Amino acid sequence: MAKNTQIKARNANSEIHLSHSQVDSPILDVRSLEHLQQFRPDIVDFVVEQTKKEAEHRRKQDSRMISYTFIERIGALLLGAFIGVGSIAGAIYAAILGFETLATTIAAVGLGSLAVAFLRRDKK
Repeated sequence: MAKNTQIKARNANSEIHLSHSQVDSPILDVRSLEHLQQFRPDIVDFVVEQTKKEAEHRRKQDSRMISYTFIERIGALLLGAFIGVGSIAGAIYAAILGFETLATTIAAVGLGSLAVAFLRRDKK
């Protein structure tokens, strides 16, 4: 992604404007490659090869991050399902044994904690 910075300053007699762009890309533009070809023609092939390697490495990293994110989300889903089913099962078991207050508390705490976690998940 490109990052652009602009600074302007002005007083009564003069004005100055500075603009800077920074690109976090392994790919050199055609103009830069042409300038490199003019004074170091032997290194252009090296730069192109390294650019290919960098692009391949970035694709592997992106793929790995996508996999880890998927595993994290599936794990969270399974953990939430386990907590929900466990709290319902515990509440039913406590109700069968005659502990209605305990059953209500178990169900409310288990499902309430899931609801709070769900509602607050994006507020980091």
